[in-house]
Amino acid sequence: MPLVIVTVREESFPETHCWALDECMTQAVPAAGWSAEPWAQKIVRLPPAEFTYHPSVRPDGSAAEIPSFILVEVLLLHSRPATEKEAFWVEFRAGIEARLRSKKPDILLGFVELTRENFYYSGKASSL
Repeated sequence: MPLVIVTVREESFPETHCWALDECMTQAVPAAGWSAEPWAQKIVRLPPAEFTYHPSVRPDGSAAEIPSFILVEVLLLHSRPATEKEAFWVEFRAGIEARLRSKKPDILLGFVELTRENFYYSGKASSL
């Protein structure tokens, strides 16, 4: 079961944009071939007080603009082929470009493959 966490800056991505992020995920999961299993997602909108950006020092002393970023973390409970991960990336990025073109966000997508011996779950019986 893939667990997807999407983190964005609140002031760059108002709540009205969350539907677009959700649609991008909904398209990326089947593109990767993962639609036969359950998956969960969480969109986290960080308010300014919870987001600190440390720009690099520029030789001219100017301040760098705070990027409009989308950080996507996909937690996988077992190893997946690179072709599946690439298909997810291609479809997600295409969805962002189509739905949030005016935002021109920097997208960082990372896959974390958790082995069963490093994953703990508490709850009702699950297919995890």
